[in-house]
Amino acid sequence: MPIPSSLHDAVRQSFDDVVISGRHLSTAIENLFRTVHPAPGLATTLRSTLFQAIRYNNVEAALAGSLDTILDPDLADIPAFLRELVAKTYGKDKNKVLSSFLTDAPTFVRVNTLKISVDECLRALRPFQAVRVEGYALRIDRPFALFSSEAFEDGWFEQMDVTSQRAAHELNARPGQRIIDACAGAGGKTLLFAASMQNKGRIIALDTHAGKLQALRQRMARAGADIIDPRVITTTKVVKRLAETADGVFIDVPCTGTGVVRRNPDILRNLTEKTYKELLVIQADILRRNARLAKPGGTVVYATCSVLPSEGKEQIKNFLASEDGEQFKLAYTWQTLPGDNGGDGFYVARLTRSSAS
Repeated sequence: MPIPSSLHDAVRQSFDDVVISGRHLSTAIENLFRTVHPAPGLATTLRSTLFQAIRYNNVEAALAGSLDTILDPDLADIPAFLRELVAKTYGKDKNKVLSSFLTDAPTFVRVNTLKISVDECLRALRPFQAVRVEGYALRIDRPFALFSSEAFEDGWFEQMDVTSQRAAHELNARPGQRIIDACAGAGGKTLLFAASMQNKGRIIALDTHAGKLQALRQRMARAGADIIDPRVITTTKVVKRLAETADGVFIDVPCTGTGVVRRNPDILRNLTEKTYKELLVIQADILRRNARLAKPGGTVVYATCSVLPSEGKEQIKNFLASEDGEQFKLAYTWQTLPGDNGGDGFYVARLTRSSAS
C-alpha cells in the first residue's frame, strides 16, 4: 500500500524527529499515528517506511518505495567500527550478522499466568492471530491495536521477546525465593519472575532510573504482582546492603543493543566507539558488584542483548579469572543471533556461587 502524498511531510517530520532531534523511533511513530489515525494496513506501511528510512538514512528513498525489498548491509547506515567488530568476530559470516540487523522482528508477548492460562489467553487474542511458540510465549501476527485491547488493560499479557523470556527463565525463580533484578528497567523480566514465583516470595528490582521503576510500578498493578520492591540506586550503598541476601540475581546489563537493532534501528545512530568502550567498563563493574548479592550456593544470570563477544563471553571469562569471580563457576551459557527461532540476539551465562562459607 503506497503512502498518500498528503502524508509525506508527516513522515519526513517523524524522520527528522529521530535523526535531528534524537527522539526514539518508537515515540516518533506513536506521535505520527496519533496525528494521522491510520487504518491497520496504512499503519503497517508507515511503520515499515520509517524503519527503512532510519536503517538506510534515506527518507526520500523510503517514501519512493525503492527500499521496500532492500536488505543490503553495505548500503545500511551502520557505524564503521561496528562493521569492523562484526567482521573480526564472524569472518565470512559478517554479512549474515549485519543483514540480521535489517530484518523485521515478530511481535511476541508473555502470558501473565498470575491472571490467566495460556489457552485462555490464546482464545482472547485470536483476533490478533496469536500463535503459541513455547512456554508462555505467544507470537502475534496481527499486532495492530493489541496494546489498546481489553486483554492488555486487564493484565493478561506483557510484550516480551521470546529469547528475552528464555533468558529470564534461566534464573529458575521459584515460589518463596528472594530474587534481585539488578538492572530491572521497566520490569519485563521482573514481572516474569513474579509469575514464575506464583507471587510468593520477594523480588527487589534495582535501577538507576527512577522513571523506569515508576513504569514498573504501573505494570505491577496491571499484572497483579505485589511481591516486587522497586528501589532506585542512588548510591553504591543501596547495592552493598544487599550482599549475600539473594537466592538468585539477574543482571541484564546495559549494552550496545546489537541483538535488538532490528526492533530499534535508531540505536545505531547514538552508538560510537567511545560509548561502546564505556559500556564494556560499565558492564564489568555491574557484574562485579551485583554478583556479590547472591547467597553462597545461589545463582547469578548475566544477560546482554548483544551479538558481540566482548559484551558477553569475554566479560564472563574476565570475571571468572578475577578475584571477585573466584567463588563462582560457569554452569551454562548460550548465544543467539537476531532471528534465531524468531527471537532477538542474546548472550546468557548462568553462574553458581560456591556454597563454602
